[in-house]
Amino acid sequence: MLPLLLLFLGLPAHQTRFFAHLLPLWQAIPGRVNARNFSRYSEWDERTFRRWMHKTLPWGELHWGLVRLLIRWGVLGSRFILAIDASFIPKSGKKTEGLGAFWNGSQSRSDTGLELSCLALISLTGQHAFPLDIRQTRPKQDRADRLEQYLEQLKDVFTRRLDGLSGQLRAVVADGQYAKKMFMDAVHAEQIAFVTKLQSNANLLYPFTGAHPTRRGARRKWGGKVDFKDWSGWQSVPGDAQERVWTRVVWAPHFGRFLRVVVIERLDRKGQVKAHVVLCSTDTTMPAQEIRALYSARFQLEFVFRDAKQFAGLTTCQLRSTTGLENHWNAACFALSLGRAEYLLERSARTGRPAGVVAFSYEDVKRRAFNRLFASRILANLGLSRRFAELEEHPSRPLDLGVKAA
Repeated sequence: MLPLLLLFLGLPAHQTRFFAHLLPLWQAIPGRVNARNFSRYSEWDERTFRRWMHKTLPWGELHWGLVRLLIRWGVLGSRFILAIDASFIPKSGKKTEGLGAFWNGSQSRSDTGLELSCLALISLTGQHAFPLDIRQTRPKQDRADRLEQYLEQLKDVFTRRLDGLSGQLRAVVADGQYAKKMFMDAVHAEQIAFVTKLQSNANLLYPFTGAHPTRRGARRKWGGKVDFKDWSGWQSVPGDAQERVWTRVVWAPHFGRFLRVVVIERLDRKGQVKAHVVLCSTDTTMPAQEIRALYSARFQLEFVFRDAKQFAGLTTCQLRSTTGLENHWNAACFALSLGRAEYLLERSARTGRPAGVVAFSYEDVKRRAFNRLFASRILANLGLSRRFAELEEHPSRPLDLGVKAA
């Protein structure tokens, strides 16, 4: 699929050669993903890889071109959400650009390291996530506001990519740290719904619906503050056995707008409320079940971070410049997306199942890529390179050796 994508994008010849060499290696090599390890499995020198990773490379075009091809071939559906989230990257040393204190979710504390911010398209059919834009977050000591950087990235993607998603983008979905007025206003300006999570004690008001008393002065607007224990006037929504779900349109003074709010109460074995979650959408006509489904789909981006860290070398970068770091992170996530795309195409063609319901394992993709690299090198040394196609077409599927979900 990679040669077709590079031909489709029409990149310069020198960039095409580099990507055609780098990405198959990125998927295939075991161990740490860095320039030294690349040189062990390639005829290129370590310095060649390092020089390339310090150049400005068109990762945005690669990410977006891959999604466009999958849409054109019918692998992905026609409806998406745009998810945004950040991930902590551990980093040693003191000379790396952007090194600072960032929130480390795995440790539930702030640690010294790096942070990347990722915007990804998630297909509503099958919920497969494909990153579109990955950038480094600058730390506080650089006098950079973290939320303003996220907003700048979001607006930039709207400017560059939104035309290609006209009518296909259902909502922008983010977790609670993005529940800010600046994000709601920016997304609403593009006439797109914004779905997020509010604090469990969010300040919300009921619109006043009674008869206005005859008196001087302005009419009464609000009927009181939302109490998350009193559900009179709320609509009950079907949920799981151990929960109760309520929804209503309320006014959010902090955001200066009406919101469709969905409250999910978690129940213990005795039927008592032990916690509750407050979700919301700026589209007040959006059904409660859809708000919940869209917010749940956002978690697919977490799986991208997990697979990229465990199998694609997201945290093994040995470069210290912002350009080098962003190139490494984009390459890791694009190798993951490319493996996902090839896997969905191959599995849907072989099994006849829709790509949206095909389970994906990047660990198996890496195993197959290494088997192909190892077999092609052995055959090349024996002068039998032309017979490599027989391995791919053999009924026993020898290149699937070691995969877990063959």
